[in-house]
Amino acid sequence: MPDAFLEFVADESITLATLDPEAPLDDLEPLAARLADAKVVAIGENSHLVREFGLLRHRLTRFLVERLGFNTYGLESGFSEGLAVDDWVRGGPGDLRTIADGGITYTFGRSAEMRAHLEWMRGTNAAGANPVRFFGIDVPGSTASPLPAMRNIRRYLSEVDDDAMVIVDRLVPLMEKFAGEHPLPAYAAYGQLAAAERDGITASLAELATRFDALEPEYVSASGVDSYDIARHELRLTCLLDQSTRSIAARMAGDMSHPKVAARDRGMAETVFWLLDRFGPDAKIVIAAHNSHIQRTPVVTPAFSLSALGHHLANRLGGDYVSMAVTSTAGRTVTRRANPDRPGGVEIVGVDLDPAQAGSVEATFAAVPGLRAVDLREARGRLAGPDRIRVMDTYQEVQLLDAYDLVVSLPETSTIEQLQTLRG
Repeated sequence: MPDAFLEFVADESITLATLDPEAPLDDLEPLAARLADAKVVAIGENSHLVREFGLLRHRLTRFLVERLGFNTYGLESGFSEGLAVDDWVRGGPGDLRTIADGGITYTFGRSAEMRAHLEWMRGTNAAGANPVRFFGIDVPGSTASPLPAMRNIRRYLSEVDDDAMVIVDRLVPLMEKFAGEHPLPAYAAYGQLAAAERDGITASLAELATRFDALEPEYVSASGVDSYDIARHELRLTCLLDQSTRSIAARMAGDMSHPKVAARDRGMAETVFWLLDRFGPDAKIVIAAHNSHIQRTPVVTPAFSLSALGHHLANRLGGDYVSMAVTSTAGRTVTRRANPDRPGGVEIVGVDLDPAQAGSVEATFAAVPGLRAVDLREARGRLAGPDRIRVMDTYQEVQLLDAYDLVVSLPETSTIEQLQTLRG
């Protein structure tokens, strides 16, 4: 690791006092000037289902809402499912466990940290001083099922266009042949569909999207613009999930000719653009997603590069987008292991972290211990930075100073208490 970068972190990093979401926020005040002008701030994590990352995300969100006027929270979770969560945090009916389990995908809602975060949002909205909205920004069904979106779309069309119901009723039985709880079995089942069935799903979604657009004035007149916009965006995300599923299933079958595009990440970016358009110039959005999704630069592999969520946001928003990577130097993390005995063919397990690898950002922070945040933009263009960052229990190669605007390092992490119930 370049000594100059280590010196930079030692001199310029901010020491944070605690991860406690309910603690006073004064220690975060040095971040205010660095974040105040942003329209979108993305808070990352190097692995999902890590307790301390959830606590930090909650605390930073509270700071952004209470001190800097942010008013929308977007999570790496299904948009369609998240509509019920938004209703609940704004005072709607339902119990927290049911809302969190059903309204937040990838099982993220089953953690105590996520549920406490939602309770804080509901309490904040009840108090009225700093109202905050909740949206999932992702494709439906944990990438394994388009059906949550299709149910909402069908309900909408039943109110505005009975003639379109035949398209939905043609689509749903085909989707039911592969949709499930776990992605890998869903992709495999999709690959077993006849080519005509796969093409029929794609063509029918295109037909439905064309109908939505061509009949927009009639739909809006019947339902109002808000309901139309939501249903149309659900359909757009369903189309992108279809393209993603086609690509993944083709590669699983050995067909490497399918275009290598991150359709899911494009969908998350479009949701952020949709929120900015929907809420206008006063919109200030907190995004919570994995580090690899929020980086400003393409995700590069030996074979190809892909534009992730953060690259789309940086390309359109420039400096109005701030990307904050979050990582840790020690403790435990969550990873995946192949296990054919599990329902999804994959086992989610907690593992101990090895000492930080040379050249990683974690190696730098290991030499400057504590809970620290540093603004990388002050080093960009004048220092050589790390060339890798943790992803679960391994590393992703990335030019850190280009990919992220800030990085927060935690001295130790642990897995969520609910991990045992989430395996599979």
